[in-house]
Amino acid sequence: PVGAMGALTIFLGIPFAALVPCHGFSVDVEQPVTFQEPTDSFGQSVALLIVGAPLQRGAVNEIGKIYKCSPSSGQCQEISIQSRGLPTLPATLLACGPTVHQACGKNLYMKGYCFLLDQNLQQLQKIPETLPECPSLDIVFLIDGSGSINSGDFRTMKTFISEVMKRFRNTDTQFALWQFSDRFKEHFNFNQFQTLRNPDDLLRGVSQLSGLTHTATAIQKVVPGMHVLALHTKFVFSFCVSRKELFVPSKGSRHNAAKVLIVVTDGEKYGDPMSYQEATAEADKAGIIRYAIGVGNAFSSSVAKQELNDIASNPNHVFQVNDFNALRGIQDKLQEKIFAIEGTQSQNSSSFQLEMSQEGFSALLSPDSFVLGAVGAYDWSGGIFLNGISRTPTFLNASSANTDMKDAYLGYSVEAFSVQRKSGYVVGAPRYQHVGKVIVFTQDPRSGEWEPSGEPPQIGSYFGATLCAVDLDRDTNTDLILIGAPMYHSEGAGGRVYVCPLASHRELSSCNTVLQGQTGQLLGRFGTSMAQMGDISGDRWTDVVIGAPLESDNQGAVYVFQGTQRSINPQYSQRIVGSQFPSGLRFFGQAVSGGTDLTGDGLTDVAVGAQGQVLLLRSRPVLQATISVSFTPSMISTSVFNCQGQEQQNQKASSARVCFTVVKGTKDMLGDGIRSTLRYTLTLDPGRPKSRAAFNSNSPSESKEIQIGIEMKCETFQIILPVSPGLRHHLSGLGHHLSGLGDCSISSLRRQQPLEFTIKGNVSFAWLSQTQQQKVTLLSTAKIEYNQAKYTQKEGQGSWIASPLQVQTVVERIEVYNYLPMIIGASVGGLILLALITAALYKLGFFKRQYKQMMEKPVDEDTGGDGASQTCNTPNQ
Repeated sequence: PVGAMGALTIFLGIPFAALVPCHGFSVDVEQPVTFQEPTDSFGQSVALLIVGAPLQRGAVNEIGKIYKCSPSSGQCQEISIQSRGLPTLPATLLACGPTVHQACGKNLYMKGYCFLLDQNLQQLQKIPETLPECPSLDIVFLIDGSGSINSGDFRTMKTFISEVMKRFRNTDTQFALWQFSDRFKEHFNFNQFQTLRNPDDLLRGVSQLSGLTHTATAIQKVVPGMHVLALHTKFVFSFCVSRKELFVPSKGSRHNAAKVLIVVTDGEKYGDPMSYQEATAEADKAGIIRYAIGVGNAFSSSVAKQELNDIASNPNHVFQVNDFNALRGIQDKLQEKIFAIEGTQSQNSSSFQLEMSQEGFSALLSPDSFVLGAVGAYDWSGGIFLNGISRTPTFLNASSANTDMKDAYLGYSVEAFSVQRKSGYVVGAPRYQHVGKVIVFTQDPRSGEWEPSGEPPQIGSYFGATLCAVDLDRDTNTDLILIGAPMYHSEGAGGRVYVCPLASHRELSSCNTVLQGQTGQLLGRFGTSMAQMGDISGDRWTDVVIGAPLESDNQGAVYVFQGTQRSINPQYSQRIVGSQFPSGLRFFGQAVSGGTDLTGDGLTDVAVGAQGQVLLLRSRPVLQATISVSFTPSMISTSVFNCQGQEQQNQKASSARVCFTVVKGTKDMLGDGIRSTLRYTLTLDPGRPKSRAAFNSNSPSESKEIQIGIEMKCETFQIILPVSPGLRHHLSGLGHHLSGLGDCSISSLRRQQPLEFTIKGNVSFAWLSQTQQQKVTLLSTAKIEYNQAKYTQKEGQGSWIASPLQVQTVVERIEVYNYLPMIIGASVGGLILLALITAALYKLGFFKRQYKQMMEKPVDEDTGGDGASQTCNTPNQ
């Protein structure tokens, strides 16, 4: 339509899907580099392109290998050290074997060790230099030789002692034997045991003493130090000072060895002036762990049972059997009890300390130190070792502040963070209270515990199994801590990752953002692995990759999530599934490593581990394209239109110049030789049912394809105004009129706040007299426009925001009709019609025939009067 100002506005739309960032993928999956080795465990851990195969068997007593893989050759070369965790820096590598076995007798300990390597994978340091020696034990058997035991039972007791001693072969354990009644005899001490280690030879000369049962005095005699010994007869008591005679260095007792006393007796003490409280108090001071074995029916009474409890250092250290033949049945239990205290330093504790620590289960390398997770320390409560390059390791755990940390597996995962030049460590404990916990250690003595806010962690979710520290803007300050809970189950997906902002005061903010995988993957284990990828989307913010190795029936998948200014976008930008690769992957995503250029093109790459394979996926260069459109002239003048019958078809009305500018959104080393194919469509008057203009092709739309590099490229299109239904002249004159166009700007708009607009105007029929129309259609159109570079719309709002809203009103002029002329006219017409009908009947002789018939009728036929017949006579003439 022609406006009042004499100009025509034509709208030009450019649907260009390639410019929308969310429609592109940042990771190339069409040309992966695949590394493969003939062992299923290859790919369980990946750091850059150093790949671990922790279950691969090598030489004797060697389990686990690591490989260095080359992208150029696609081959891997074995590095001959054991490994499980592989954290790296560009210049160094830390390879750990946390399941190194150490046999101490029949005990199998798991302590672990690590290797620090340089850039050339040459060993710089081994941690520890040597594995600790097996725990040392000094064990004394104190056996009852009183007269209440017959000779056969005494021989059975000697056999029992010999069998127990044989169970500790090949361990750092030494024995001594004392026998007591009311007399005391040393059969062999620790020095003699070192000389003659055969138990049968040592016990062959042991004979029974007989006499009374002085158990308490016997216990006190083996404790190191001075004591007062009371000797008595029936009438006389005498006292003398005597030296304790067994747990002393002169008899071969070792200062650093755990000291164990095993007392075997058949009944209550008898005739002994020494009390158990006196004897055991000195034994407790000396750190001697005591076991009591009661044999026979004498211990059926409560008093006798209490004596056994007094002898033992712990009620759990009491064994009771009915006779000496039953001693064989407690050998295993006694051995387990003694093994449980090997190496512990607490005199009343039988729990493990560092014997099962598994140092290196998780590992972290920083420029000046490295951290080793020790999940098995202190009854698997766990902890971490802080190791300086040249200083003694420091062990950190939370057992002192949290008494319920048993079996928590603290140290299962570990990450470092830095805020305002102050650093700390985030440590995961996924089995804490069967739920999981994350604990932060800072340089000050206090530590804070991190848990997600809102919904509490789910039981069995393994919250804290994986951790990832994220620096969104790469300013060296940690912004986010990602906490994985791969065992979390919900209705939609299996596994989740909590996004927890790190405040400036090194404390955790609310973990309100949650990342999840594709809906329907209930057993996917999303969050099993995580890594930073740097900015691969070209938006300045660090992106992350998360693995879900059990998705799609164990084929696995990895997800790419884009970073934002303050968090991570919960909607993943790319999902890469293992099934899309031809090599038949399983557990794709069990390990990921990213954030480094591994192929030399300047772009960040990501290495993904699968069962027996590792795939190196490159990130694509991100190109940012912008469009500018200019018109010459910017508005079409009404002079283009000629009088009807004189118009010139396909006359040029304007020209549109469309320019595309392509720049790089990410840094790379590919130069400016990158070429792209852009496909675009130009549309005139988009949204109108009939366009008013066309291109040279006589079509309102034009589709083009151009090849463009890192440059600006422009194309010009001619716009013509053909004679078309949209511009056809009507003989009835101007039937449409543009009343006006208004623009209502909204400076502030709140959510859920309605706004009402009222459009007012006067309707006049003066101009309609020229069109001889009695109706007028009022069409009001409103359209919402906003700054798309600043605001976005929610899902589902695109249809009503993009389409104009219209209100149509039909107005008709109604006049009062005068019926009088119609009545008069109808009356006059009726009279004229009646006259014409009468004249026609007269002409046809209708009235004359009727009169003649009346004249020809006879007289006698006439009747009169009251009906009486009368006769008239006429005289003759």
